[in-house]
Amino acid sequence: MEKPSHNQSSAAQRRWIYGAILLLGIISGAIYLLNFKLNRLIPGLVQSTAIHVYLSLFGFLSVLYLISIFLVVRNKSAIGRSKSLLCIIFIFAVVFRLCLIPKDPVVLSKDVYRFVWDGRVQQHGINPYRYAPADDALKTLRDDQIYPNINRKAYPTVYPAGAQIFFRIAYAIVGDNVHGFKGIMVFFDILTLLALTALLGVYGFEAVRLIVYAWNPLVIWEIAYSGHLEGITVFLMVAAFLLYALHRKMPAVVVLTLCSAIKLYPALLLAAIVNRGTRVKSLVVFGVTFGLLYLPYMAVGRKLSGFLPIYLKSPYESFNMGLKSFIMGLFPGLNYYFVSQLFIVVLAATGLLVFFKIKKNAQVLRCGLLLAGMLMILMPASLHPWYVILVIPFLAFYPSPAWLIFTGTVTLSYLKYVTAQGIMPTWVLLTEYLPLFILLAAGPVLKKAAVRGVSLRQALRP
Repeated sequence: MEKPSHNQSSAAQRRWIYGAILLLGIISGAIYLLNFKLNRLIPGLVQSTAIHVYLSLFGFLSVLYLISIFLVVRNKSAIGRSKSLLCIIFIFAVVFRLCLIPKDPVVLSKDVYRFVWDGRVQQHGINPYRYAPADDALKTLRDDQIYPNINRKAYPTVYPAGAQIFFRIAYAIVGDNVHGFKGIMVFFDILTLLALTALLGVYGFEAVRLIVYAWNPLVIWEIAYSGHLEGITVFLMVAAFLLYALHRKMPAVVVLTLCSAIKLYPALLLAAIVNRGTRVKSLVVFGVTFGLLYLPYMAVGRKLSGFLPIYLKSPYESFNMGLKSFIMGLFPGLNYYFVSQLFIVVLAATGLLVFFKIKKNAQVLRCGLLLAGMLMILMPASLHPWYVILVIPFLAFYPSPAWLIFTGTVTLSYLKYVTAQGIMPTWVLLTEYLPLFILLAAGPVLKKAAVRGVSLRQALRP
């Protein structure tokens, strides 16, 4: 009997991988389609809160997701640059997102209602920084669908000028339709898939690595279900890195400025995409572009900062702060705002280090992951699960087990909302952050050990 040739074995392995990914996609798609309806179909979930149901669904999807990544990364030599598998990954990614758009985003976060409200206020010619939603001056704008679901009604908006401009444009397109706003977020998220595919190609990576971002449950739920601004923010970030890779340096700076004007914290990533010869010009372009976006709102004066100062100073706004909670617990006498400022200084120092030390284009994505990771660890106020989406595009290039696991465990922080006193359980923080810190610390050691193992095996071959 003839043994199968190498080509036949590779073809059989590819078919097996395609079938496995297809099956995992179908199972995941069914979960996204049924979503919270599954609590009526699975006996153990009937008596659970919506948060517990979500965490059960999320946990199962995360397992399927990690299996998918393992299959793709482990078998990259057999898969090669398969366009067929890329199409399967992309189609399922779009389907997953479309399944969640029609759902009302009331279980995890209601931020999208504030987005629509700020757009409505501007549509009526009112500066969103001037009044809080509960102010009597906005009484005529209240309704029984958007207004009741707004968080922090007594405080002015926390969102920067770039976000406000986007809210006004989105309101002009979809009005008070929350699902329409989520649809816009998903549209930009699909653009992120396209931009990330192009970026993988520019740097010579297999396009099927897109699965790391495309099938990530955190990305899908927080953008398609909750409608968070990371839909457009992450697209602009990836687009900026793509423009940089295509040697369009100043357009890359402008796009990253737009990204930063929507969520502020991506501004740190500027350090990764600035070359030595364009530092001054890049900073000027960044500053001028950022300032121009604020011009329409300058009339409110000091109110321009909105809720941000309170957000940074108030311990009551603290959410899911791993390292910060550890420091405050270790030194209870420390002032909360002082620690926030300290974290900002450390982040700035990290940015400056990258800003002055980066030398090669090949280091840009690695620096991006470093800076995005530092942001997650040293976030000055709260670390909500959707913030972590900023890290995930970089994992398509550098699939760090530490961060991949954290994109799953960070969603446990929602358990704070179902505890008796609204206090984050200690075991949740430990489950989130201990594996992250241990794996990040052990990463370089394990990498060196793996390299030595490969070298030893090669030396012992006859």
